[in-house]
Amino acid sequence: MQLLAGRYGRKLSNQQLDALSDDLFATPASPLFIHLLTSFVRHWTSSDVIEPWMDSLPTSLDAALECKLVDLEQCYGAELVARTLGLMTLPELGLTDAELDDVLSLDDVIFDALPSTAKPTLR
Repeated sequence: MQLLAGRYGRKLSNQQLDALSDDLFATPASPLFIHLLTSFVRHWTSSDVIEPWMDSLPTSLDAALECKLVDLEQCYGAELVARTLGLMTLPELGLTDAELDDVLSLDDVIFDALPSTAKPTLR
């Protein structure tokens, strides 16, 4: 956990690490869960008291994935996230970044859902 936090330029205090390991890692955790959890705790500072934060942290992989999807939807919009993830699962060999950009740029629903400041002048 400390190594992953270091990727974000963070270092968790011993108190924070102890609280995380006591409360969240009572059972073995998957690497994906640890990575997602790190994306939540990276906003902590070393001096933060974490008791208020502990109730808001996901305690399972399913809850962590759901939290991450909610964050993405709040940031980019539910329609864009849903359609992007759907397109990523369709082709057997996957889409390149350029192909995904092309397909999404041709989608009027996505284009209309973008904020007016983000719309390109040409399609």
